[in-house]
Amino acid sequence: MKWLKKLTDPAPPKKSATKSKVPTVSSYLSEKKIVFFPAGPSKRQVLGSLISTLDLKDPSSALKLILSREEMGSTIIAPGLALPHARMEGLVKIEASIGICPSGVTDPHDGGAPIRIYVLFLGPADNMKEHLSFLSSVSALFQKEGFIDELTKLASPKGVLHAIRQAEK
Repeated sequence: MKWLKKLTDPAPPKKSATKSKVPTVSSYLSEKKIVFFPAGPSKRQVLGSLISTLDLKDPSSALKLILSREEMGSTIIAPGLALPHARMEGLVKIEASIGICPSGVTDPHDGGAPIRIYVLFLGPADNMKEHLSFLSSVSALFQKEGFIDELTKLASPKGVLHAIRQAEK
């Protein structure tokens, strides 16, 4: 993900400039935005359930945007991890949710590798910088080896949120 880091990292600050803090992934989440799935859901069911946790005026439009983005190319960014996302008119900030399916969700269009963690997010259509910053934050969060396994072993949204906050420190 070096290319993403290059896109989102600002030019080196001057000595007198203060570094702006990139929001953490956990700052966009709450326990109600973390969903566990038993074995067997389809990718579409996972995406629909995750969208339903978000504060959106038009969830059906959001699902269409996400599915349209998925058709353009896979959003799998690591083995077992997918980052379905889109930019949407009318949003003022990132809306994000996480889906966890320990047994994995297999979609033949994604090469057949089971996805165990979905980090779904929608960003404001007019704020590409925030969108890219969130992508960068998710990428950095999941660089920790074994973190996907760690999350899939947890049994509660509270536990997942705590693990994410610990990893972000």
